Amino acid sequence: MKPGKLLTDFFFIMAEHIIKFWGVRGSFPTPDRDKIEVGGHTSCVEVRTADNDLIVFDMGTGFVPLGNTLLKEKDSPKSAHVCISHFHWDHIFGYLGFVPFFSKDFTCNIYGKQDKLSIDEIFSHLHNYTFWPVEIPMYQAKFNLSTFPNDGVQVSDSVKITATLHGHPNGANSYRLEVGDKTIVYCTDIEHPDDHLNPNVIDIARDADVLIKDAQFTDEQLPAHKGWGHSSWQQCTAVAEKANVKQLVLYHHSPGNNDGAIREIEKDAQAVFSNTIAAREGLEIRLPA
Repeated sequence: MKPGKLLTDFFFIMAEHIIKFWGVRGSFPTPDRDKIEVGGHTSCVEVRTADNDLIVFDMGTGFVPLGNTLLKEKDSPKSAHVCISHFHWDHIFGYLGFVPFFSKDFTCNIYGKQDKLSIDEIFSHLHNYTFWPVEIPMYQAKFNLSTFPNDGVQVSDSVKITATLHGHPNGANSYRLEVGDKTIVYCTDIEHPDDHLNPNVIDIARDADVLIKDAQFTDEQLPAHKGWGHSSWQQCTAVAEKANVKQLVLYHHSPGNNDGAIREIEKDAQAVFSNTIAAREGLEIRLPA
């Protein structure tokens, strides 16, 4: 093989965007023996672009092992854009254990939904000394805390994030990440109206390459959990079909569902929308750049 050909092949292999799942549970962590296959960490998804841009959705307990891994990387990104769907504990608790915050060379841009409290007030509460011994001034990293802007966030010339609000107790954001010609949509903690799917969710998921969506319940379980703020796997497949999604990822698994139960849900969902997979810790989805 000619040297030039080998170099071309290597570049082709490396030119891809990677989605990695660090936490896939909802509500609270589940370190139970019958949930090891799927994993017990709460919501955290990393997207690493082919240009090494780091975008993170939610800071559940899966945010902790992500941070530990970043410190070990040879060419670790020096900045991150973190989009929080909402401020419930299972989506923010990993923030308190993210070790890159103690590095002076790291910059973290954190965006959250519009809320009753400002984002600065929310993070001040997180560091209240009654609940946690580490205060923000003890961090060495640079922080930029912002309410997610209405016109979105332009990470680079080819990377943009937009958002829309959806139904959940106190509300939550769905995010659409466009990386070149690839689209990844993150939509968790969404309760649809009783008689139809949320049109905001269908719109933001339109033609997505990957849709990551809350599938905490089944249709049969929804009536007993009205007001809890979650979806069924059947609603996930319906959104995927209506929005012309290429790949559906079932996410935010119920802490009560063991590995076998999630395998059954995955199988049932695949019978309706064939290109479906249940999220598991460590799962990687690779998209060519």
